[in-house]
Amino acid sequence: MRLIRLLLPALILTAGCTSPPYSKPGQELAPIDADYTDCYTQASLTANTPPFPDAPLRVVDKEADACMKGRGYQQHFRLF
Repeated sequence: MRLIRLLLPALILTAGCTSPPYSKPGQELAPIDADYTDCYTQASLTANTPPFPDAPLRVVDKEADACMKGRGYQQHFRLF
């Protein structure tokens, strides 16, 4: 029972963190997901192509964020 009480909040938070942290007025979640996947993929390719950066995860986050902002999205904390 104790394990369930510890895992349940973690599962709820994890489920909420699967949505991209961006929003755009009037935009549904599916196009936001598609744009985020595209931006994150491009950023990952940039970070994993020689010459390799010292902090690849930071580069991926920075590049993906710049891409999403370039497409008109704003950062937004989305729980669900």
